[in-house]
Amino acid sequence: MMSEKVSEDIGNCVRQNIPWASVPIHLKQVLHNNQLDYEKYVFNYSLKNQLRFRGNLVSKVFRHEQRYYELLVQKSINGLLLFPYHLADIITKGLRVTPFNYYLDLVSQLLRNDKSYDTLPNFTAADCLRILGIGRNEYLSLISDLKTHTTRALLFSAKPNPLDFLPRFPVRVCIEPWWRIEVGYVLEADIRFVTTAERSLIDDLIDFGSQTAGKCDYAVVHSLYRKGLIYLDIPISGEDRISIPPLRNFVMNRTSGDHFENLLYKIFVSADEYMTISELAQMLQVDLDSVKQAVSLLCRLGFSRRKEPVGDSPSIDVKYHASWEQYQLEQSTSREPPQITPLNYNNFITSEATAERAEAAQYSPVLVKAQDKDNSSIGYLSSDGNTSDFSFANMPSPSPQAMQTDSEVHNHSEEQELSSELDDLSESTTKLSIKELPTTPKGEGNLPSLSEKTGKRVGFLFDSTLTAFLMMGNLSPGLKNHAVTMFEVGKLCEESIDSFLAELEKVSLLDAEGEGDVSRYFAHAVILRSTICSLRHLVPGGLDLLRLECLECLDQKTRDRVLEKKYKFVISATPLTATLSHIFSIPFFGQYYRGSDSSHMWTKLFYNHITGYGPPSLFLSRGTVLKTLPRIFLGYGKLLVNILHSDSYVLNSENFRNLNDQLKNGCILVQGYGIRQPGELRYEAFPFNAEDPRQLEWINHKAVQQLTKYLDLEHNCGFITFLNTGVPDIGCESFDLQVHLKHPKSKIKSVNAPKSIVTAPTVSNALASTTAPITVSTVTQPQDLLSPADGSEVTSFARLNASPLSGSQLKSPDENYFAISPQNGSPSNVYTSVDCNELLASELAKCDADSAATHTKNELVSQSSVEIPIIATALNNNKGAILESVDNSSDDTTSEAWTILDVNFGVPLFDVDCNTRICEQIVRKLHRDDNLQVLPGRAEQMNETFLKFVKQCMYFEEEPNIEQLKIGKVLPYPRINLAFENGRVCYWSGR
Repeated sequence: MMSEKVSEDIGNCVRQNIPWASVPIHLKQVLHNNQLDYEKYVFNYSLKNQLRFRGNLVSKVFRHEQRYYELLVQKSINGLLLFPYHLADIITKGLRVTPFNYYLDLVSQLLRNDKSYDTLPNFTAADCLRILGIGRNEYLSLISDLKTHTTRALLFSAKPNPLDFLPRFPVRVCIEPWWRIEVGYVLEADIRFVTTAERSLIDDLIDFGSQTAGKCDYAVVHSLYRKGLIYLDIPISGEDRISIPPLRNFVMNRTSGDHFENLLYKIFVSADEYMTISELAQMLQVDLDSVKQAVSLLCRLGFSRRKEPVGDSPSIDVKYHASWEQYQLEQSTSREPPQITPLNYNNFITSEATAERAEAAQYSPVLVKAQDKDNSSIGYLSSDGNTSDFSFANMPSPSPQAMQTDSEVHNHSEEQELSSELDDLSESTTKLSIKELPTTPKGEGNLPSLSEKTGKRVGFLFDSTLTAFLMMGNLSPGLKNHAVTMFEVGKLCEESIDSFLAELEKVSLLDAEGEGDVSRYFAHAVILRSTICSLRHLVPGGLDLLRLECLECLDQKTRDRVLEKKYKFVISATPLTATLSHIFSIPFFGQYYRGSDSSHMWTKLFYNHITGYGPPSLFLSRGTVLKTLPRIFLGYGKLLVNILHSDSYVLNSENFRNLNDQLKNGCILVQGYGIRQPGELRYEAFPFNAEDPRQLEWINHKAVQQLTKYLDLEHNCGFITFLNTGVPDIGCESFDLQVHLKHPKSKIKSVNAPKSIVTAPTVSNALASTTAPITVSTVTQPQDLLSPADGSEVTSFARLNASPLSGSQLKSPDENYFAISPQNGSPSNVYTSVDCNELLASELAKCDADSAATHTKNELVSQSSVEIPIIATALNNNKGAILESVDNSSDDTTSEAWTILDVNFGVPLFDVDCNTRICEQIVRKLHRDDNLQVLPGRAEQMNETFLKFVKQCMYFEEEPNIEQLKIGKVLPYPRINLAFENGRVCYWSGR
């Protein structure tokens, strides 16, 4: 089976009409150097992708044109593809296959085979709904009717025909006046069932060719279409522009992954109303005709609209039939904007806001009061639910003309009935209000114009998690329509932001009281609204919401061209669950590394290592089996488990064996998270504001001071997650940015130590604490005293040799003691008491005496007496460090109650205070040009430091291939079990 890339290359050869002789050699080898295999591929590819017979390579390998189109229709029905509208001149006019007949056969085939409605691809299901009027509920009703009649039909040995239950005529579809109508396959028998006006129009189409729908009678056009005697053509030129409003009647089933569907989604996320179709095709590097076909289909389905050229007036240039006036009236009433709110005034901001505010009082004092009220109501919510008034978030008042127009619209909207949940809100309040304003020559007055929204914009990046929150929460009746647009289109443009904010305004945190976990849906909606209000005016072009998964559907070069052409910089929501395969080429307020399913584990370990602070952690490779609780987690009753493709969760330490199930499928990162209860979390936003007394404490935190050395916390934005497990963290005294992993076979093993020393938990743990910094850089220390490994607790790919101390087991410390007087971030590393100090002093005295005796006496000693000087030498070398550690253990200034858990770059949507501080910093200084110029370079430096860390964690220092290691597009999984203890990352031997 050929790969996806090879299949795409061969498909490009077919589309470019490359004969067999000119096919590249490597593709010929894939086709077994057989021309017949290539011709078969050409034929099947042409049918699957609905290529036209004439002018393509298929005409040279298959001679029967009519048979080709018959097979194409049948294969399209079997593949549940869209009707080939670009071949309607052949399919409809030549084979008498209309879209109505086509979808009747398609749906009946699904009913015969008892297929689920979800098997229909998204666009096919939307077209079926548009033409047949059969959606999900109607399809379930048809299945029920068929099952009801099955029992009776079995008596006559025949199953019911699904066509008997399907519609006889297509439903009334939307026909725009600029569409073209073409004559279909008309028989003499059909003429007997048409009226005189319909026959006259058919004669005109036969004699003079296609006609513009708006120049013909509105009722006649619809009547002939429902009878299948005409078909519709939607002409798209290279100079046209389109807008993509919020989706209406879009069916969310599944994606088929075919070439045409992928092109539709690329146009969704790339197109805007300021870009011509030719520019769009050039940016996507796709054939112009293919882009025209795709845009034509989007206009036919109602998912996009052609923009009228600026300055053109349809009432002057094009004289439509009088019958279309009723249609235009229906369209204007169906696009009635929602009730005007202060949020809708954003687009009427001008430089003379102060003068306009005074002048506005003459028009409507009531609206002025409402506007004054808005100055505080749209401020940020604090954590206690009150509003905090920020000058950067307050919006100026609108112009008097806009206020007067909006007042009229508001009065008119009260007289209209509210439409259904899926009413088309695509025409934003901004556009309608601007359209309704009286036109004035340039230079006369201060009326807003379309030029205010031209130029580059700000992109706000989100992922599917946000759309899920907006759809699942039942927050607002009209909000789901926008959420579907954000998910399927992958973008919500500035032109639709006003109506989106109007729906978000209906969401209140008060509605979430007593809702439990559902309350976070309300919180995301409320905070998203305040974020958009703050960021959309950073540049004149406004703000677009961009979905990361849809951007990832574009190749890297195409995505860079789209972003560079349309956006000045991009701000990311955080945390993102989707992966970012490539770093953006424009300034980006977000993560600085390429994402993968294991990146969140690597980054946590990275932040702990470069600061020396963090809870005890284990990064375990796939296949590891835990037999007992790892020693560094002794005293911790709660563990935080990070796994692939899912959120982290809290696990009771006694249930550690459940981790073995996760380790069968992939690597995991386990961190100490609390003693009896899960630790307390705190989020602090950066860049830090030194003038804020609430952040001054965190600026002086030792972990933050270390972070500022290696991470850009000044030019970027985000938040730091602090954790309070109840165990103070003393950090790392001898910090080293480099990771030194020593292979267990290269370590010098010491001989057996006396049982009196080994069994004393205080001495062994003190040694582990004081010699841990040495174990990273030297190999002369008795490593087996630190973490003896005999494979009794873990079975892994990197099993160690049996330790000479394997028979000795350290006692587990008392959990209650660590809750009272812990001495380290990992309670199993260092713990002291009165008895412990006395025992330590006596052992040091003995070691000093024995060490002096060995230099003056030449008598023979036993095996046990030989070991004492060895240990004594280690104790003498580390005596000062041990005593200093003991003396400092009572000093609270050497430890931090809060340790670092994670760092996220971007704007959070779950914490009000953190979001408020970040948005304030972006508006005040981060969006300036001087900061944007520095941002990409700083991100590249952080990425290099991070990748170097990952590289050092993949191999032992002694291995020769560490220099040749290169990190690819996806971060690798760990091949060595790693531990973070004593303030650094080291090899975990299984203890």
